[in-house]
Amino acid sequence: MTDLHPALLVATAFIAILAARPVVASEERSVTSRDVTGVVELFTSQGCSSCPTADKLLTRLSEDSRLVALAYHVDYWDYIGWQDTHGSRENTERQRAYAKALGKGGIYTPQMVVNGRRGAIGSREDDIRKALAETSLQPSPALLTLSVDGKRLRVGVENGSGGPGSTTVLMLVTFTETTETPVERGENKGLTLIDSHAVRDWRILGMGSDKPMETEIPLAALKPDPATKIGCAAILQSVTEGGQPGPILAAAAIEF
Repeated sequence: MTDLHPALLVATAFIAILAARPVVASEERSVTSRDVTGVVELFTSQGCSSCPTADKLLTRLSEDSRLVALAYHVDYWDYIGWQDTHGSRENTERQRAYAKALGKGGIYTPQMVVNGRRGAIGSREDDIRKALAETSLQPSPALLTLSVDGKRLRVGVENGSGGPGSTTVLMLVTFTETTETPVERGENKGLTLIDSHAVRDWRILGMGSDKPMETEIPLAALKPDPATKIGCAAILQSVTEGGQPGPILAAAAIEF
């Protein structure tokens, strides 16, 4: 209070509280990739009768602070009568790119891709946890930092090149924390599906580099509806010579 104009020293407590509000709103929260050991990417659909079991597994995995768990809802099940409320062609294309990178001929749901290195049936928890243990992201020389204040998201990267001869990209994934969807048609007709960490959007922010880099994004561009709780995940991922997604090197996620 010593820096305030003397006249303000006699202000009411109500005014003092109002003056303090911007400070609270601008408090910054940060997370890093330092303790994140794995990324699980579930390719799923609300129109697939085999997917709810995998969706529930992803929900359990998302509760582990050491994991970044993401659900990419695909669109190729929409033809049987129910259009997935989270589905997109872009999510399907990411799964197709993984199929090429992993040497698989086709795509299916539910599929879980672990750390960009292994594919597994999305409901087989033992296989997924084994893959997580065998492909852990730690230790990693790369460091990602996500920071959120009242106005913006900051994404920072250190040691992001992946080493000599490697090509890496920094990806930002935006997801909704939880949704409930009553399904009226298709294989899951009559069920109310609870979807965790459904991907809303994903984009490439830039190439990885040995030089530190930082990107700022206005929260309004990521979160049009202030009432909806969302999250963002930053993923540093290698890229194959053919341009497909390769092993993930580091990841971090924050919800707001």
